[in-house]
Amino acid sequence: MNINKGDTNATDKTGDIIAWVIIILLMFVLPPAGWILLLIKLGVFANKKVNKKRSRLEKKTGRGLSIFLLLVSIGLFAGGVSVSLGVLTGWVGVSLASIAELSLGVLYILGGIIAFFSRNVISQRLGRYKNYYAFIGGRGIVPISDLVQMAGVSAKTATRDVQAMINNGYIDSGAYIDNELECLVISPEEAKKLRTEITGSPDDMAQPDSAQQNQYSANLAELREVHSHIADETISKKVSRLEELTAKIFRIVEESPEKQHQLKRFMSYYLPTTLKLVRSYATLEKQGVKGDNIMSAKQSIGNILDTLITGFEQQLDQLFKSDAIDIASDINVLENLMQQDGLTDNKPEFAVTQSGTF
Repeated sequence: MNINKGDTNATDKTGDIIAWVIIILLMFVLPPAGWILLLIKLGVFANKKVNKKRSRLEKKTGRGLSIFLLLVSIGLFAGGVSVSLGVLTGWVGVSLASIAELSLGVLYILGGIIAFFSRNVISQRLGRYKNYYAFIGGRGIVPISDLVQMAGVSAKTATRDVQAMINNGYIDSGAYIDNELECLVISPEEAKKLRTEITGSPDDMAQPDSAQQNQYSANLAELREVHSHIADETISKKVSRLEELTAKIFRIVEESPEKQHQLKRFMSYYLPTTLKLVRSYATLEKQGVKGDNIMSAKQSIGNILDTLITGFEQQLDQLFKSDAIDIASDINVLENLMQQDGLTDNKPEFAVTQSGTF
């Protein structure tokens, strides 16, 4: 059975117009109910499941809605002022009817103010949606932390925004948020692969083969090659530090192959993304233009490099976590034995009964 998409879209638009008419009427007749419906219509509660599929994100400009809210705000504010002034100028005494009418006027005024400022909130949200969409691109999996860094919002806001985009059909219908991986998953296959890389398996921890060692060498060579194209002295120092830390990390894993599984995410995401960012900086630097977009992008990359340096340092430190535990355990056992054998200043009260030898 063939379905005429044009007719379906026309029906959706007609239903949409009717819904807006009902909302407008309710805002004048019964403001609280009208505003609740408006908030639902605008997707404020979009973190809940929304069944109606909306038009594609890239076609949205928000201009029509902005004009609509401006007109609504003017209408509500003017109506509220008119009603309130009519009650106050004709005030003859306190009555239930006059209080109710004055309250209605105040509600109109508040509604107008809310509608006016809602324009900015909705515009900002739509802007974030488009930024998320562009950032996600064709990637199969995107860490929520990356979206937070890109958009400059909290993790809670980024998660809510992405869930709203999924519900509204702006992202593939099969997409979902994986709370364990803390990622937006578009491709379940890639999520499965990442989960396997993080958990690892005993077989993967045996010995690094020559292919793995070649990969380490290739990554280091690429980082040095990218570094050679950076002219800015400050950025160059940061990349040098990243290069130094990467070399130390690889050296530790080559010497202790059993630690290889700890580099799964480092190798699959952090290092490749770092290389991409540094290469992007070199490309921007070559343009020889100090435009706002270029300068802003360069500054953002420079800032994230500081964070990456801290992360690489933590990655290097984590490689020694098991060693630190073993050392602490050995020291603890050694101290206990020496105390039992009376070989420390804190001798036991009955040390004479203990064995005096190791």
